Amino acid sequence: MKPHRPTTDRDRRGLKLATQRTVQMAGGQDNAASVTRVGRNTLSDYSNTGNERHQDTFMPVDVLADLIRDRREAGEVAPLLAALCDIGGGTFVRVPEPDKTKTAPQLELAALGARHWSFPRLISRYMADEIGPDDFAKEALPLVTQLLNDLSQLKQQLLSVDRDPGSVPGTEAGG
Repeated sequence: MKPHRPTTDRDRRGLKLATQRTVQMAGGQDNAASVTRVGRNTLSDYSNTGNERHQDTFMPVDVLADLIRDRREAGEVAPLLAALCDIGGGTFVRVPEPDKTKTAPQLELAALGARHWSFPRLISRYMADEIGPDDFAKEALPLVTQLLNDLSQLKQQLLSVDRDPGSVPGTEAGG
């Protein structure tokens, strides 16, 4: 008797096909093998849907991580990563790399958003009733405190930027 598994046969077949597309996107089995710890035959086994012997053979996460980084450097998203996000009930959304030519305040703003990405996620978990109000408050308080500190520092940086005082709301001339 087969054990009960939360993933369906369709899910697992989808993972194998996404694995196949990921390996193809990486330049085929030989190229994919050159950026991972496994050989071309093993990569083939991970995407093999036609041989029952390999039906439960899937790519380990460290091998997937190598391919994800390889595809990221090429400006692409590994299809297997997108498939896993879909199974998890989400969608992979790439965070753009910051433009290194931006000004210091722009870079600080981008860093601020990256540092506080967990706060909107916490709010979503609370709204979806994944955590109760007590746990939300316990997790949110330090995040809100840090966010307020960071926003205060950002405000000071923005106020120190040399500009026409009338163009920035909150300055003496801007009201």
